[in-house]
Amino acid sequence: MDSRGFFSIDVIFAVTLLLTIAGVFSNVYSGRNQAATWIGVGMEAKSTCEKIAAAVNTVYANGSTSELYIDLPATISGHTYAISFDNLRREIMIDVPDVGITGSTAKAATTCKNIVLSILDPSKRVRVYLENNSVKVANA
Repeated sequence: MDSRGFFSIDVIFAVTLLLTIAGVFSNVYSGRNQAATWIGVGMEAKSTCEKIAAAVNTVYANGSTSELYIDLPATISGHTYAISFDNLRREIMIDVPDVGITGSTAKAATTCKNIVLSILDPSKRVRVYLENNSVKVANA
């Protein structure tokens, strides 16, 4: 039997095993990286929800002469987002569709039931004020 042929088969087997192990580690790294990105975007979206909810609750508690101006991030980790309000649950929610963050993930409760949330441009300053027994959230 020729020893060169036997050595070549061992090398092919070793390289195949090495590539398989490298592929597995690459897949694990990719999955963990995606999970870390999702968690970071989710926390930033939740923080933005809480900022809006805190402003709404403060204006509602202080009465008709109160108004606040808040600055929201233009994007959340480089992704566009949408803000909504659920009157039944009294929750402000943020959706980041690029990453899969939904209102069930990023939300914050408010004490006020009557909120009028207009379509917001997050890159502009947001005004929160009380008018006609409703807290209004609109761009300034």
